[in-house]
Parts: sequence; structure tokens; C-alpha cells
Amino acid sequence: MAETGDSKVLVQPAQETSRVLIVAVGICALIAVVSVIIAAVALSRPSTPNITVNGGNTQTSSGGGMTYNPALAASSTSGGKIWNIATGHDFTVHEYINTTGYLAGFHLDLVEAVCQAAGANCYTIWDSYQNCMDSEIGQHAHVGQGLMDRWYDACTGWYQSVSRLQMVSYSKPFTKTDEVYFWWKKGTTFNENDITNKKIGFGDGWINDEKCLARQTSLTGSSSFTAVHAQTTAQLNNLVQTGQVDAIFNMPRTVKQYQNVLTRSSKSYSCAIGGGSMMTRKDSEFNAMWNSGFDKIVANGKFKALCQGTGAKHGSDVRGYTLDCVDT
Repeated sequence: MAETGDSKVLVQPAQETSRVLIVAVGICALIAVVSVIIAAVALSRPSTPNITVNGGNTQTSSGGGMTYNPALAASSTSGGKIWNIATGHDFTVHEYINTTGYLAGFHLDLVEAVCQAAGANCYTIWDSYQNCMDSEIGQHAHVGQGLMDRWYDACTGWYQSVSRLQMVSYSKPFTKTDEVYFWWKKGTTFNENDITNKKIGFGDGWINDEKCLARQTSLTGSSSFTAVHAQTTAQLNNLVQTGQVDAIFNMPRTVKQYQNVLTRSSKSYSCAIGGGSMMTRKDSEFNAMWNSGFDKIVANGKFKALCQGTGAKHGSDVRGYTLDCVDT
């Protein structure tokens, strides 16, 4: 009973109970309708593994949309794992940024094909190369922060070497190894047989580093040159064109777009023991997934088709048109 002024109003307990029941029934009905709608949307989604490539650039394939679908995770052959894969943008037809601003190249096509074949959910992520493998002047190379700190599971297209095998694991290689040469500014002179007290440019964390050059004991001055580091091929070319270094130490494929302003040494050197591969931490299960999918596209001929079609799809006068895949 409530009082207002001098009057008294009686409220029946039975009326209060009825109102509470009506409100409760209404809430339950609303929840049921929402649940039905959510279930209908989930059932309408595709049932094939999906892959996001190019950092969210939605593509289409015979397997449906390329956007990752978490509803599929429980049924994928990778046990619901999302594999994050790092790529760069400065390696000829292998990986570059196209005219629309997205990553493109053979490596991106290969990731898509292998992950589809393996039934795996994969994302590609652009990052600086030194976050996969890094080095400092005078020091041995070390695993980059991105790979070591699990920003991603693998780095794409890295060559195998003795020193790297002590730090990381590799998938089966998909491209062949490349020889390394000295390159210097066209129109200048450089004694490729004696590098004593010369300044030599190297890519930061690349396989053709100063440690590889120092191992070439038959070369005069291999223990008495000065190393200068750069992070991209463009920076290396700038170093030699501006006279900051006497020569750079690099692979023909990497310096393809600058060969018209460079002179190449007659002698080559070997720094790798295996070609372009997926590079992972030693505790990762990524390579087992990758090798399974890679074997499938080798067997069905898709790998060979990707290799043969790369020149026409990704080639240009700047990037070149060639791709040296492993024999299958």
C-alpha cells in the first residue's frame, strides 16, 4: 500500500506478479528470434577453406571467397589454425607492389595455391625483410624480431645457408639458388680480384652478406674490406652510384632493374646451399602443412603452371620476366 497526501492507494500483489511474467515472456521471445537469425546466417556460409592474401585484397577462386571465415576453422585440415605468412615487396617477379597498391607476384600466387591444396587458412602480411632475418655490421646474422616474436609463422622465399640452418627451419625449396657477383657503377673501374680496404655494400640480413664474402679466402682482401649495409636494392644502388661504396655484393635477379647502370664481375660466388623456401622458427609446425600442400600442387601440375605463367602475369621491363623454379 502506498500513500499520496491524505489518500491511500491499494496495489494488489497479484497484479505486480502478472506484469513481471509478461515482461519475462517477451524477453525470452526476443532472444529466441535473434538466435534463429544467427543460426540461419551461419548455415548460409561456404564450406571450403578460405585464404586472405594481399593484406585484405578480396579475391575470388574456384573455392569461393578469399576472406578468412572463422566458422570453417574447426573443420579445416589444419585444425583451425590461422597461418600468418610474411612477404616483402622488393624481389622482381617474386614479390612487388602493383599499380593498385597491393602485394603481387609469384610468392603470393604460390601461397594461395599451397594453402588451398593443404586446406589451410592463411593470411599474407607485408613486413620489412629485416624482421625476418637481420644483421649488423661485423656480426653474424640473426633471426628477425617479427619471426622470432611470432608476429607471423613463416617468411616467404628465403634462401638456405649453413649459418641460417642453425637458427631456423625451412620448407622444401621452390626456386633454385643464385650465384652472387660484385657490381659497380658503369663507367668506373673496380679490381674484382683485390678488395683490400674497399667499401662493399650488402643487403641487411641477406644471404649474400659480409660473412659469405669473408669465406672466399681465395679472394685477395676478403678479410680486410669495409662493410656497408642497406635495407633495399634501391638503397644499395644509390650507395654505389653516389660513390659511398666501391661495389655491392648481390645476385643478378635482385639487381635486375639496375643492371643497365652497373657492371658485373666476371667471377661469381656461392652463398646458399638451398633455394627459395619458407623460413620458420624451429618449433613451428608450419613446414609440415606447407610441404603437404606443395607436394599436391607439384603432383597435379599447378606448380609448373604457376612457374611458367609468372613472366606473362608479373613480368615487366623493370622486374624482368624470368623465374627459376626447382625442377619437378
